[in-house]
Amino acid sequence: MNYQEFIGSVTGFLRESLPCGTKLELLPLEKNNGVIMDGLSIRRQGQRIAPTIYMDAYYREYLDGRSLKYICDQILECCEDTSIEERFDMDFFTDYRRLKATVVYKLINAEKNRELLKKIPHLPFLDLAIVFYCLLTDTPVGNATILIHNSHMKLWKISCSDLYRDAKENSVKLLPARLQSMSEVISELSEGMEEPEETGVPMYVLTNSRKALGAACILYDGILKSCADRLEEAFYLLPSSIHEVIMVPVSAVSDERELVSMVRDINRTQVRSTEILSDNIYLYSPDSGKLTLIEN
Repeated sequence: MNYQEFIGSVTGFLRESLPCGTKLELLPLEKNNGVIMDGLSIRRQGQRIAPTIYMDAYYREYLDGRSLKYICDQILECCEDTSIEERFDMDFFTDYRRLKATVVYKLINAEKNRELLKKIPHLPFLDLAIVFYCLLTDTPVGNATILIHNSHMKLWKISCSDLYRDAKENSVKLLPARLQSMSEVISELSEGMEEPEETGVPMYVLTNSRKALGAACILYDGILKSCADRLEEAFYLLPSSIHEVIMVPVSAVSDERELVSMVRDINRTQVRSTEILSDNIYLYSPDSGKLTLIEN
């Protein structure tokens, strides 16, 4: 069945299975880089918290061979825990003093997210934008991130400067930077079972301790200088994704246009559309201490 038929079948099954009075609503949810995904909101009668299920992911499971019944049972299981609302402190998010220690930042592409940026506090950074989110751990539904919107700032009576100040302090503590050589990364991913190929070009990967939204580590005070000290020279910075960046010593590159071409090819073929950071590359000079944008 096609995607629309799949949606109809799932919602029909849920209407028959969930208690009377449960409201099902299919919502277009804006993700990173302007990608719109369908979210199925399931609100039981009398509840304030409504789980939202991303239907795109379940449809991919269906195409991979999962039965419709299995998928519907999985969605029902997500809705069965009626104690989530009792365990989740809804008032916590209304008091900035209580949650300011959870505020961190990430980097996204400015042009691809120009509509989203109208709705959220942000600061420009080269061709990117610094945006803010709350990193919540050990919630009733596990770890969670909540993107901060302009409406939140109004509720909290704070400014973008306040967010940046707190995010700058918290990010380094909650999401410490991690710099590894590419060979170390490959060995770690393969649990030591795979020997990395020798490419002749030394590469280093910078991310955070969670390996999620780690490209923002380039904002940490002194981190780029520290990386240049390890590489012992200036380097090109390649935006691998919103999760990490790759550093290549300048002396190892004969034509920077090849790097631009490589980044754009990888973005088109290997990186999810919601995780692309930029098609451009950057240059860090330890002499000037500045990161500059290199456009095509």
